[in-house]
Amino acid sequence: MARKALIHQIEARERRGRWFGALATLLSMSLLLSGWVGLFAFLGANSAYGTFEELQREWVPDTRSMELTLPDLSRISRVYADSGEVLAELHDGRNSEPIPFQQVPPVMVYAILAAEDSEFFQHEGVDFSAIASAAIDNIIFDTTRGGSTITQQVVKNAFVGNEISIRRKVNEAFVSAELERRFSKERILEFYMNSVYFGSGAYGVKTAAEEFFNKDLDALQIHEAAALAVLVRNPTLYNPRQRPEITLERRDLVILEMAEQGWISQEDAESAIQRPLDVVDSPLRRGQADHVVAEVKRQLLNNDEFSFLGETNEERKKAIFGCPADDTACEGGGGLQIFTTIDLRLQKEANRILNEWLPLPPYEENVQACASIFPDFEDRLAFYQTYAETHSCKPTGAISTVDNQTGAVKVMASGLPFEFSQFDLAIQGRRNPGSSFKPVGLAAALEEGYTLGHRWSGQSPIRIECEFPCAPNGGNVWTVRGVSTGVITLEEATYRSVNGVYAQVSRDTGPENIVAMARRMGITNATLEPVLSIVLGASAVSPLEMASAYSNFATNGMHADDYIIQRIVDHTGEAIYEHTPETNQVADAGIFAAARRPLLKVPTSGTAASALRDFPFMYFENGNTRIGGKTGTHQDYRDAWYVGFSPKYSTAVWVGYEAEQIPLEDVVIRGQRYSRIFGGTIPAPIWGDFMAVVMQGEPEAAFPGEPDNIKDYLVPPLTTVPVVVGLDDRSATRKLSVDARLNVSVQLVPSLEPAGIVIAQSIEPGARVPQGTTVTIYVSNGETPIGNLPELRGLTFDEALEQVRSFELQTGVKLTLIQQKTQVADPNLVDRIVAMNPPPGTQITESATVVLTTGSLNPPAGGGGGGGDG
Repeated sequence: MARKALIHQIEARERRGRWFGALATLLSMSLLLSGWVGLFAFLGANSAYGTFEELQREWVPDTRSMELTLPDLSRISRVYADSGEVLAELHDGRNSEPIPFQQVPPVMVYAILAAEDSEFFQHEGVDFSAIASAAIDNIIFDTTRGGSTITQQVVKNAFVGNEISIRRKVNEAFVSAELERRFSKERILEFYMNSVYFGSGAYGVKTAAEEFFNKDLDALQIHEAAALAVLVRNPTLYNPRQRPEITLERRDLVILEMAEQGWISQEDAESAIQRPLDVVDSPLRRGQADHVVAEVKRQLLNNDEFSFLGETNEERKKAIFGCPADDTACEGGGGLQIFTTIDLRLQKEANRILNEWLPLPPYEENVQACASIFPDFEDRLAFYQTYAETHSCKPTGAISTVDNQTGAVKVMASGLPFEFSQFDLAIQGRRNPGSSFKPVGLAAALEEGYTLGHRWSGQSPIRIECEFPCAPNGGNVWTVRGVSTGVITLEEATYRSVNGVYAQVSRDTGPENIVAMARRMGITNATLEPVLSIVLGASAVSPLEMASAYSNFATNGMHADDYIIQRIVDHTGEAIYEHTPETNQVADAGIFAAARRPLLKVPTSGTAASALRDFPFMYFENGNTRIGGKTGTHQDYRDAWYVGFSPKYSTAVWVGYEAEQIPLEDVVIRGQRYSRIFGGTIPAPIWGDFMAVVMQGEPEAAFPGEPDNIKDYLVPPLTTVPVVVGLDDRSATRKLSVDARLNVSVQLVPSLEPAGIVIAQSIEPGARVPQGTTVTIYVSNGETPIGNLPELRGLTFDEALEQVRSFELQTGVKLTLIQQKTQVADPNLVDRIVAMNPPPGTQITESATVVLTTGSLNPPAGGGGGGGDG
């Protein structure tokens, strides 16, 4: 008894004022002495004074007409990966997961009964012997222990409240009796065990087992179940993490009570008492995809698609998270099972790869990194020390992956841990995509009538003149720099990433058409300005949007919007939401089949070749490439990208600084110093490492077949060969390449014309030829023409003309040809040159006349010969 007194005295110090104890004792004693019959007798005796009906109305509630429905308990919601792994538990401070009575193991039931109400299955709602015991303890030990049954506790918490008054106590007793009339003992005990608070945010026995022992409920042992039962009385007083000694002492009393009731053996009780508390530290409950969970919560709370959860934000919040821990009047809510599209295995691999390439630096190293990138660091040391606690001053990255056929988001990985930065770089981070936006411009150009065979000059720098302000400085001349080439096809300009060509493509296609194409391809949330530089990545987009857009190149333009929430099931097991992917043909299938061709060359012979071409997963068994993509680098090196696709998945990788757009210059990654980071130097190999994991063991799926009309997007258009003879070589080259989009070959030849003047061209002016056809121009080198006369015997006169034309172009010598005939006996010599004067090998300077004699079966008419000019 002395041991019990000690515990009771500790509890007394934690309770409110002692006057309530006296009132409770009086009520308890009156009920003890009279029972229910005595109470009614007391009320009846007063009827002689005309007070019975008044007292009955005042003290006895009409329980038969009361609405006594056990409240719908708030529940935790859970977020799942696509294969069923739990990503997170959602609640608003009330961590509760109600379970049926049948799922509570007997040892837990017995522990609760031993701690709170060992006669629960014998009494009818009010235990008079317990009230008497409590009253005696209150008097003898100067404590305020209550004698409430479990049923009374349920009634107090759910129906009559906790007002400190005798009236509430009387109401509690009557309502308890009525509650037991309406509900089974098991149902009442089930509600109690699911609703009672154990401390540390845990409501109910299931979540308490997880919180304090990190165990499933059915794995609890006797000493653990008894320890949990102790917490019900006063979670603050009996906090096992802060006050283990008194918690242990009361736990042992509960174990002894379990043995005394015959629920466990004496041997088991003695063994359990020898065990320590074994309480674990509070679980962090840090998920494995916390940025994903944050996005799931954002969508559920804000997107119109989930309006069925509630019309207002508060209604949605309750539906998702349940009731706040401090709102005792609130009931219901939560209990949702939210299934996402995330592949947890790939999500973990993405996190691992990002951490290997771009690890979060230790704090001191991060502070030093901040000092190196902020020029005013020394003047603001304290600020940047604080800044370094929540921002990385070293490059980080993000990876997003979507399923090409469904739009399901499989990976959404941010390079920074959630506890360090809650900003999700994979979906919230919008940065300039650089040249990785060019394929969007390519698709728009093909739709506007251009083909992969169309040619533009790739010179750098190139000046684009506009009728409106189009330059970054607001001027009407936009100067574009990059790799410099001649006139090349749109296909080559794509895999070689030639800025000059794409600047002209943007001008000729129209930036508004590029924006429209981007929207259709899946870039729906970013702000896209219809400016010429959009094709070079002037507008900021997220990695997820870029991955979604690139899926079109793997599906011939059959696009499904990206989504992350697959299905929602309520606490009854009913599916209340199911996402059904809807596909839309963005543009003609031939456009995307054609655009895929140059993108398949980027990893093998384009800007990502050095990073990707040696990855085995890149190739089908027949040797054909099975991945495509595009690098992207911000013009000031502030962001670097690689976005690529396989037949099944599209993945975007972004690398840059988290909080500021700082040039990626003079940075050290994996021990190697880079003067500048390009899309092909860091993002592309990260993409390769990740996709090697993605495609490991994947069936060798193929891209969809190319439609018959793909040829419409491949063939170069016809162009007219201009006249360039007489022009200087630079003007002629520009006229042929830039204006007519022809390839130009220059051959210097001796000529009497001034040096640099075109004296001939290989294709006649006015001819219609495909763009890209090579035209050779013969340009005077200013030297005296000289050459040895070629052998013309045995040729026909027409063949001789071609030979002489070639001779003239190569030497600059001008020849005049005279033809004459002579009779021959050999029919094989008919119409063949049998003699020439001067003879072959004669050195000719500047010009000469050559007489060519051809054979004939008949003697020449009049014995003379005919002639003509060559």
